[in-house]
Amino acid sequence: MGKETGIWQRLGFSDGEGRVYESILNSEAATLQSVHEHTGIERRNVYDIINKLISKGLVAYYTENRHKIYRVTHPNKILTYLEDEEKAVSEKKALLARELPSLIKKHEAAKPAFDVRIYRGKEGVRSLFTESLGVSDHYYIGGNWGSVKYLGEEWWGMFMKKRIVRRIWMHDIVTARAKFFEDYKTDREYYEVKTLPPEFGSPNVIFIFGNRVANIFWGENLFAFVLENEEVAKNYVSYFNYLWKTLPPAKKP
Repeated sequence: MGKETGIWQRLGFSDGEGRVYESILNSEAATLQSVHEHTGIERRNVYDIINKLISKGLVAYYTENRHKIYRVTHPNKILTYLEDEEKAVSEKKALLARELPSLIKKHEAAKPAFDVRIYRGKEGVRSLFTESLGVSDHYYIGGNWGSVKYLGEEWWGMFMKKRIVRRIWMHDIVTARAKFFEDYKTDREYYEVKTLPPEFGSPNVIFIFGNRVANIFWGENLFAFVLENEEVAKNYVSYFNYLWKTLPPAKKP
């Protein structure tokens, strides 16, 4: 329907709320049946949506011949409702800020010594990389070439820019250096790289950051197996440092 529905969607209301609101707005005497016929939404759902709009103060009604007649309240009420929502969100944020230290403490206390997770698909693995932006050093061992191919060149470029803005060092031991740099052409600040011999080619990459060790398997069925444990992560960093020292200095790509 018209632009009112689009406005409502941009304001954060559901498609159904926008359609019902517009139907009532354009009617002199909207009833449950007329809104149902105008919007094509099931009567039961129309009833629920109208009640939601009433609770938000955006719709009112009166009774005529035992039928409820619905009218929208003054459109200024939309602004008032949004201001009330904003105030409520601010109060919730303040409450969370007070409780967050306690919640974090409980979360850490309840975590197992070895926390294991699996991230599946492009969005799942992207979320893993996004989580890593809170850690100052990233260590990679293996087939990092898949980052561009399977996460997307544009997305990977944005991730790298965020990494650079946060001054996160990327320590990279790759198996196909030429291929990686051919795909990844953006700036390489806070970045160092060495290359494993060709016989160590691998379809996956080990990604270490913070207390996590992620084994990422590139392919159409993309997924990452992640282990979170401080001691294990430290051991993998030590393994990375040993490899780094044994490999020859990197040549410019």
